[in-house]
Amino acid sequence: MPLIDVVIPNYCYGRYLPQSVQSIVRQQVEDIRILIVDNASTDDSVDVANELASHDRRITVIAREKNLGLHASCNEGIDWAISKYFVILCADDLLVEGCFNRALSVLEREPDVSFACGGELVWHEDRPFPAVENSDAHDWRFLSMESFALERSLPSKVLFGGGAAVMRTADLKRVGHFRPEISFSEDLEMFLRLSLGRRAALTKAIHGIRRVHGANLSSIFWQDFKRDMIEKKLTFDSFFSHEAASVPGLERLRRGVYRNLGKRAYWSGLSHIARGERAAGLDLLKFAAQLSPSLAYIPPVDYLAHLPNPLGHIRTRLAEAWSRH
Repeated sequence: MPLIDVVIPNYCYGRYLPQSVQSIVRQQVEDIRILIVDNASTDDSVDVANELASHDRRITVIAREKNLGLHASCNEGIDWAISKYFVILCADDLLVEGCFNRALSVLEREPDVSFACGGELVWHEDRPFPAVENSDAHDWRFLSMESFALERSLPSKVLFGGGAAVMRTADLKRVGHFRPEISFSEDLEMFLRLSLGRRAALTKAIHGIRRVHGANLSSIFWQDFKRDMIEKKLTFDSFFSHEAASVPGLERLRRGVYRNLGKRAYWSGLSHIARGERAAGLDLLKFAAQLSPSLAYIPPVDYLAHLPNPLGHIRTRLAEAWSRH
């Protein structure tokens, strides 16, 4: 049985496919398979994918005549998978060398860990390629579902993402397909399911590079913070309403997650107001109070401790507010 199956969902990213595939091949894990699922691209993606497959027998290409969307591509990959472990890598993103071996070292040692995920760097492709220094590759943390849910509802000093995760295929097939109604944060929703009754392993070591190029499918959510928060709430709602519905202490966990999301909305609201975007800011403050009513009366100052540079964040916001006067 192959060790790792990798599915690459693609739509009109032919120019990125060779680099994406190369980042998989250079992992020094020979026993892998790669499935490129093309969603009726209108560029040269299929030709590029077929050319890559012609030089590497481990690569298989599925070229759809109709675009069925990202979820369908990922789900087709899950059905196709037969290896012990499974990875989804978007065609415009990259893996960091050595990430597979770091994740495998944990998964092979800890049988109750359902997935191992590293950090991601965000790379704006019009800037120099980022240098990755993983000086400490063994700082793994192991989280229960409850701890993972609470942590993922707060900002992190390290960006974690689905493209940097190695999942157990057996667990993935057990929890089922990605849900098409989750239009954003589908990786988070899947990780929540995978962590139920199991453990998640996270490391600060950088495992993935998320390329920003202006045509990213998720760019609309990066530009609209409230919509991002709404989509994240829907993601948690889906999990709480389905797989976690009978988990003991669910309501306490739900309140904790909603409060964390509310804290993010609260401070984003103040930030919008400081930048002169009063209407959007007040809307976010109202949304924060809907998520957690006490936020209408007590500022969540503890939230600032979760920011990478809390003092710098405060100084920046004060400077923005001052510049408006």
